[in-house]
Amino acid sequence: MMMAFFLFGGLLLAWAFGRNNFSNVFGSAVGTGILSFRLAAFLTGTFLLIGALLNGSGTSNTLSSLVHFMTLSEVFFFSLIVAVMMLVLTYRGIPASVAQISIGTLVGWNLALNIPIMWDKITSIILGWIYSPLIAFTISFIIFKMARFYLKYVPVPILYRDMRVRLLWIIVGSFTAYSLGANNMPLLTISYSEVVPEISKTITILFSIVAGVGCLFASQKVIQMISSKLFPLSSLESLIVSFSSALTLLLFSFQNGFLPALPISISAAMIGAIVGVSLAKGGYGLRIGSLLVIVFSWIWAPLFSGLLSYMFILLMSFWGI
Repeated sequence: MMMAFFLFGGLLLAWAFGRNNFSNVFGSAVGTGILSFRLAAFLTGTFLLIGALLNGSGTSNTLSSLVHFMTLSEVFFFSLIVAVMMLVLTYRGIPASVAQISIGTLVGWNLALNIPIMWDKITSIILGWIYSPLIAFTISFIIFKMARFYLKYVPVPILYRDMRVRLLWIIVGSFTAYSLGANNMPLLTISYSEVVPEISKTITILFSIVAGVGCLFASQKVIQMISSKLFPLSSLESLIVSFSSALTLLLFSFQNGFLPALPISISAAMIGAIVGVSLAKGGYGLRIGSLLVIVFSWIWAPLFSGLLSYMFILLMSFWGI
């Protein structure tokens, strides 16, 4: 019974994670009616799990040196703080980054408890948040130019193209969910795995299922921000954006890979890819105001979550808990 109670914080986080990040995986496909919510949620939950199990060790190893939880109660409150921040951003219609919020919360937590922080790793992670959108931008820019060249000289009938788009969405969306699971799911599970390592796989499976359920309650505000408010995307353009951001995430998920294994924001990669497609089309239609709102959230969200966790620890110490 106590275990179930302490798991609530992580389960809420997994639900909030799925609810916000669904827009980054299948949001455009569901929003345009290409795929149903149920199918998209099932694929998201399934491939989140597969990615976490097969490729999650890279970011897990990076995070393990930053996590210093001793009890399930600490893990519960930590997960609860991250979940609340995710839900606040979702309510505001902003694509949230569980990576940025988790790292910000972790830094505030460790500072409050005088736990040594490996600032070199924190710096590497922050730098990853900066250049990952640039990588996604470059990939999407190049792929869009190649796709436009191909369609110009090899025209595809509209009906046949629509059938291809549906199949491609299933493939690319599943790949995006896989990359998200490989890179970001360890952020949800690592704290529990450090305290109760014997049930780490069970936690991963459970949280992946709950994240899939969260997709069924996906925020329409976040979906609209990704698919239309920032820059109106066609189905093909959405595919390019999803693939580019997924590939960027996966490149940061391999231990001893080409790039360091770092927890990266899929939202940041997605925005970078959207800007890449926009500029490949001449830059017309890109809403700078919406872009600034999102970019600003990348700054205040981790800072505020860090301050929140710092104040929480001080209050617990004051009350003698």
